[in-house]
This record gives sequence, structure tokens and C-alpha cells, in this order.
Amino acid sequence: MNNTTSYINMYERLSSQTMTDFEKIQMLIENENDEAPDQLYSLLRDMEDMFRRNKLVQFMDIAKYRAKLRSSQIAIDRRIPRPKLQLEAASNLLPTITKTVKEAMKPLEEGILEIKATVRELVEEAYDSNLVHYNNGLNFSEFIQALWRLLIKDERFKPKTLGLLDRISKNEALELLAEEVNRRNALKQA
Repeated sequence: MNNTTSYINMYERLSSQTMTDFEKIQMLIENENDEAPDQLYSLLRDMEDMFRRNKLVQFMDIAKYRAKLRSSQIAIDRRIPRPKLQLEAASNLLPTITKTVKEAMKPLEEGILEIKATVRELVEEAYDSNLVHYNNGLNFSEFIQALWRLLIKDERFKPKTLGLLDRISKNEALELLAEEVNRRNALKQA
């Protein structure tokens, strides 16, 4: 079983959920809420796991940040309250962590662009080969499913199609296929 996450799924998680979580943690830090370091630690643990499973090299950086945050739980000077030290550590790490996540997103963005270009090529080749005939009377969802079956079974398209499935899920491939067919039909009608 493949433990990797789809490029699109990972990118969406990093760009929306993770950045939103960073904003929430930043607000907790600004309000001096003692839960901020624990929430950041939990987020880093999940992120490190996702990065490691998907072979993103930034997982080592995330592990270092997590270790730095954990070390802040041990007060060197007993006069400094531990929660204050933890909040300070979380506050200092947050910008660096955010930068690391954005760096991890760059190859994902490039991968998604490659995936979309591949889908575009597949659709263009299928149309150019007169293998695809769509009219407005067809159920669009069934048409996309049939087009997918054609792409996955035809020897000309199979290698590229299977290559897509190494990076994205079948449902995501169907969504991109539908987007590309819609884009093509819109250009044709314009």
C-alpha cells in the first residue's frame, strides 16, 4: 500500500490548513496562551510525519524545530517561568517554520503544474486522434469516466496515465480531466 499523499492533497493541506494553523498559533502566542507551544509541537509532529512519508527533505528541518521547541520545556534558569520560555521559543521558531513549509511547497507547485500539463497533453492527443467525441447531450460525469477508461487502457496513453496515478489519486485525475475538457470546450465555443 502506498503511504504517500497526493501532490494536490499535500499542497492544499500545506497552503490552507497548515498556514491557518500557524496563524492560530501566532494569535495564541500574542495572547500569551500557554497552549501555543503544545499546539505547535503537535503540528510539527504531524508535518514531520507527512514530509517523511512523502520524501520531502524538509522533514529533517521540521524535526530540528520540534527538538528546539521540546528543549524549551526544560528551564535552564529556575527564575524564568517555563511557559514564558516555551512561548518565546515558539515565537522565535514560527517564522522559520513558515519559511520552511513555503520552501517545501515550491516543488509541489511545480509538480502540480507538470501534472496539469500532462492531463492537457493527454486530452489534446485523445481529441487529435479523434478518439473523443463529446456533445452537450452526454452526461458529463459518464463522459469523463469513459475518457479516463480510454486513457488508462489505450497503450498510447497508458504510461502517462499510470504516471499520473503515482502522484495523484484517481479522483483528482478525474477532476483535472474534467477541468481540461471544460477548458477545451470553452475555448472551442469562444
